[in-house]
Amino acid sequence: MVPKGMDINLYASINQALFANDTARNVQGNITVKDGVLVLESMLFTTSAAKMQLTGMYRTPRKNHLFMGIDLHLLEIEIAELLDLIPDVDSIMPMLKSFGGKGEFHIAAETYLDSLYNLKKSTLRGAASVKGQNLVLMDGQTFSEIAKTLRFNKKTENKVDSLSAEFTIFRNEVDVYPFLIVMDKYKAVVEGKHNLDMTFDYHISLTDSPLPIQLGVDVKGSLDDMKIRPAKCKYANMYRPAQRNEVDVKKLQLRKMIRDALTAKVKEE
Repeated sequence: MVPKGMDINLYASINQALFANDTARNVQGNITVKDGVLVLESMLFTTSAAKMQLTGMYRTPRKNHLFMGIDLHLLEIEIAELLDLIPDVDSIMPMLKSFGGKGEFHIAAETYLDSLYNLKKSTLRGAASVKGQNLVLMDGQTFSEIAKTLRFNKKTENKVDSLSAEFTIFRNEVDVYPFLIVMDKYKAVVEGKHNLDMTFDYHISLTDSPLPIQLGVDVKGSLDDMKIRPAKCKYANMYRPAQRNEVDVKKLQLRKMIRDALTAKVKEE
């Protein structure tokens, strides 16, 4: 529990500290405790997985009702290491484990936790983005089936030249905004949604390819019961999704929440 009746502001410079199941090095940033609120502001550190920047807010209105807001930015991180470092990311973005390689990950979110620090998923609100280049699709069987439906050349490898995706999280549902994925001579737009029970409903439209026609595919179900079906293409030839910057919007909301908490007494819920 964060103590009330205290007003402390520190600049931290720490050689090593525990972070999840890793070690953070060269930790630097501001730490504030003010009347029941703990704030970590622009904390910079490095782990074996990536360079990171963290701004966070934590308050404890009740023992079994703990509030946490975070703005976490990870650079040049192996996707497998990201999922190992922050296991909850897998339930928010299950498609990530289908990729191998390095990327950039950014999440701004708020949620309540129970006394064991488990997420109360019905309270989860946030946005996330992932960017990467020269990735590899790990699930060869699923790739082969989708590639066959979209009539990819048999020589097309399961390598992704570039990927840039944005998500928003609200309670138990994650919306995946249309994003472009580039593979060799093929460009496709992916969009859809999934639930935190790991069921999903995605659509893939082939928007640029050597083929004279446009094709689409729907991918629905769960990882254990996946259905891949041909579908009408939703997006026009050469379509390029616009960047939504949902993470930046959520980040600004978190910054305002922190500012308000530090300039006024936190009210009991």
